[in-house]
Parts: sequence; C-alpha cells; structure tokens
Amino acid sequence: MKNTELQILTGSVTEQCTHRVDKHLDGYYTIQFMARGGVELFYDEQHFKMEGAWFWPAYPGPHIRFHVAPGYASWEHRHIAFRGPLVQQWITEGLFPTSPQPALPNKDHRSAFDQILAQIRRTDHWGMRRAIHMLEGLLIELAEARAQSILQRPWIQEVLELFVHGETNFIPNYAQLARRYNMSVSNFRRQFRQATGIAIHSYVLQCRIARAKTLLTETDLPMKSIAQKLNYSDIYYFSRQFRELTGITPTMYRQNQYL
Repeated sequence: MKNTELQILTGSVTEQCTHRVDKHLDGYYTIQFMARGGVELFYDEQHFKMEGAWFWPAYPGPHIRFHVAPGYASWEHRHIAFRGPLVQQWITEGLFPTSPQPALPNKDHRSAFDQILAQIRRTDHWGMRRAIHMLEGLLIELAEARAQSILQRPWIQEVLELFVHGETNFIPNYAQLARRYNMSVSNFRRQFRQATGIAIHSYVLQCRIARAKTLLTETDLPMKSIAQKLNYSDIYYFSRQFRELTGITPTMYRQNQYL
C-alpha cells in the first residue's frame, strides 16, 4: 500500500474532553472514539445519544455537531483524521461507517487507538505505513461486527446485492423496496443504516460510482454513453458527482489507469 493512497492528517487523545464540534467537513474524514462518558451527536437533524464506549465517523456532507451529553461533565476522546483515494475504496467496500457504532465487547480499543497514534508520531516512512495498516484493521473489525447484524436480517443482503450485481438504474423506488419487505420507508431506511453503517442513498451512490469506474477501465465507451448507462441526466452532473466522491474527474480516472 502506498502512503499516497491515504494521508493521515492528525490524531489526538483528550482524557476529559468538553469540546463542542459544529461544522461541515471539507475534503477529509475522521474516526472518533469515546472510551467512557457521554456524547450527543447530530448528523444534520439526525440525533444520537451515546454513553460508554462508542465509535462514530465524521465526513463531508452532513452538518456534524457533537458535545457532552446531559448528565456528563466530559468524555474520554480519541480521533484520527485522514483523506485520500483509499477512503473511497473503504466506503465502496462497506468498511467506513457512516453512523455511530458501539465499541466491540472484550476489545481494548484504547490501546489499539493509541498504537495507531504512536505510529503517526513516527517521522519515518514505516510508521505511516503501519498506521494506515492498523487503521484499516480497526475498520475491518467494525465492519465485521456490522456484517453479523446483516446475517440476522437476510433482506439486507438482498438489497446489497441488488445494487452491486443486479440490473438497476440507480434511482431506486424506496417505497416499493420497503413494501417488498413489509416495512415503512422510514423503518426500511433506519434498519438498513443500523445494519450496514451507511445510509441507503449513500450506498446506492457508492455502487453507482463503482460501476462507473468499471465502465471507465474495462470499456472504451465515451463519457456520454457511460453517463446514460448509469441514468445520469447529463454528462456534467455525472462528472461533478464522480469528482465529489473520488477527488478526480472521470476522464482523469480513466487516464490514470494507463500510467
């Protein structure tokens, strides 16, 4: 793995954290970890109250706010911030969460996080390589825990496969999908996010861009034809959305495959 695939920007430990975060992230991602205490968290208007040991992500898009939860004076906080093409791969593979997740039982996450931070502080090439490897390992552990939840809901796997391998126009009818599984739309969205760690619309978008990457690298189709195959209204919207998620234009992505 090349360090250029992921740049770790910073990391921190605060034993008694009282920070108030209120921002839109621009161009970078974070994994936050609370070892003890309580935090109130908002993604736009979606509200979570976390007590005890939890992970949560922050990422471009939603208005993210978090602070000490009522009844608590502080929380024990750790975080890592990063950016780079590898993040999009993690998102597509379902490794990067998009909602809070309880810490895994019987796991010493404090030590695991501190080991990553120790590698970040090293000044040599190998320290950053180790930090990236360890961060990915942590994300895999969390994703595996989410996958166990999916096994308890077989319909989740059906929906996942629909957008990865199925014939789809990437403009799903969520009401129709919810009816198929005898759920309301709100319950369908909520259960999908709880099980996978990602909102259904974000997952569909990632699958759409992943299909675009395949068409860009495995075919000679012009951009307009690829945009049409993926049901984009015009090539400009396709190019803008591709760049927002990958950091480069479709043309640059195709050219880079031959370097």
